[in-house]
Amino acid sequence: MGAHEPTRFLAPAFPPRNLRTIILSFIGTCFFFSFYRLSRLPDASYYPHYIYDHIANYFEHGVYNNTLYQNGTEAAVHPHWNFSQPCQGFPSLDGIMPVMKTGATESFDKMPTQLLTSLQCLPDFLLFSDLEQQIGRYHIYNVLDRVEDILSSDRSEFLLYQAQQDCPISQRECTAGMPGGWDLDKYKFLNMMLRTWEMRPGMKWYVFVEADTYVVWSNLVDWLNTRMNATEDVYVGGIAFLNNLPFAHGGTGYAISGVLLERLVAHIKEIPAKEINEMAMRTCCGDALLADVIDKLAVSVLRASPMFNGDKPNTLPFSPRDWCQPLFTLHHMNSEEISAVWQYEQTRTKTDPLQLRDIYQAFVAPNMVPRRPMWNNLAEQRCLAKPEDGRNVIEKHAHKSVEACARVCLAEGLDVDAEAYEKLKTDDERDWYLRQRYRRQTASKPISKERHCFSWRYREGKCCTSDSFKLGYPVGGAKKEPDATSGWFVEGIDRWIKDHGQCPDGTDWVTPTCVGKWCPEEVERRKKQMEQERKNKEEMLKQFGLTLGEPKPSEAKASTDKAGGIFKASEKLG
Repeated sequence: MGAHEPTRFLAPAFPPRNLRTIILSFIGTCFFFSFYRLSRLPDASYYPHYIYDHIANYFEHGVYNNTLYQNGTEAAVHPHWNFSQPCQGFPSLDGIMPVMKTGATESFDKMPTQLLTSLQCLPDFLLFSDLEQQIGRYHIYNVLDRVEDILSSDRSEFLLYQAQQDCPISQRECTAGMPGGWDLDKYKFLNMMLRTWEMRPGMKWYVFVEADTYVVWSNLVDWLNTRMNATEDVYVGGIAFLNNLPFAHGGTGYAISGVLLERLVAHIKEIPAKEINEMAMRTCCGDALLADVIDKLAVSVLRASPMFNGDKPNTLPFSPRDWCQPLFTLHHMNSEEISAVWQYEQTRTKTDPLQLRDIYQAFVAPNMVPRRPMWNNLAEQRCLAKPEDGRNVIEKHAHKSVEACARVCLAEGLDVDAEAYEKLKTDDERDWYLRQRYRRQTASKPISKERHCFSWRYREGKCCTSDSFKLGYPVGGAKKEPDATSGWFVEGIDRWIKDHGQCPDGTDWVTPTCVGKWCPEEVERRKKQMEQERKNKEEMLKQFGLTLGEPKPSEAKASTDKAGGIFKASEKLG
């Protein structure tokens, strides 16, 4: 046997010293740039979101790409989100009762999306319609099932109601094309008040909306709880007018304090059912009828616009007037739009109250371009149809072409030499001339805060402009409108936002304004007017040696009590 060889221990195979240096340097560089990127984030609270956005989708169930994340929305929403916990952070609605009104002809088109979005997070709510229905675990109550003689009339709305009750298959197949849906709706309002108080009495606030209304509950709940007094007679929303009667528009949404709803219900119960039906028949709209009945209680509506808003993202007017206010509601929302705004609420990067400008940044700004053919952006505040309509050389030519119309916004506020401008022969020369002056002027001073031209629309030889900017919609197809070309002064809009649109004072919570004859100022005005009329009568009678007769003590006391009640009610609204 050979000699025993000593055991050999092999040293670890470390890379050469130079290679190790390169590897360690690379790792160190990666760490450095990672921490550098974190240091550039807005604040420390964003670190978890940053890490979540970049790695969570590889590990968590329920995390998906955020379809709202696109060019232009990178700062507005997170690129990925865990959609499995939609109600996390949802506000408490303690003392607030949401009530949603729909109709049998639309309930299965609109309600499922509502129930899949914000309504799923509400601990309690009421759904009213003109037919009792069930959608999953949610029950819809027929608010008209106690209305007398509703099935004995030959009015179109009652024929529709009867067809709905008798339908043995889907409502779409039974009632498609039948008239009367709009008219049937107006009978629901007063009955809805009765049933709401009967089923959920004693709440601090009642919020009434419709199936195509989107509610930003975080804003509305905060406002009701911290800025409104539930012990007063409050009827507040976005208002409209009917024959000089201001009323809270139903689709925009409105809130009624519990103390007022209790008084209102007691008053409605005193009205014979037949008279309620006749009142509804005589009016166009149930929300106006509701306001008329509330008016009998010496209560006027409070306007809280644009927080209660009757538009939707593509028709919202953005401007210096409507920018920093919080948003409570959007109206005329289809299911896709409701889902999109709910998704935005879930995935937005900001945590402060959702403002009008946030809707612009998320849904409108990414789609803003200088010009869109076959498009109506609803610019129609001021129209130029002939040279005499113009106030300067640019506006005098605006009706001639799309190109001439587009220059109106660009030229606003510029010092334009009319004689020199008239000598320019082509559109390119005119555009270059104006752009040079615009950039020279804006380079030296901020753009005017009160700008009057942000968008324009050219249609059939008429150039219309607006001091707000809306996205709008395509014409043709479903929208049977004349052809139009619309445009936006994008450079001016971006510059205005940079100079004036940062909301340095924070969220502009609008103080509601009273509109109607029971407002304190209006009551005081009428009181002074009555006193003046009395003085005038006394002066006239003195000329004939007569005096104005005093009312009997009992009549005077009754008149004083009535006036005192009016003033007390109006003071509550203040």
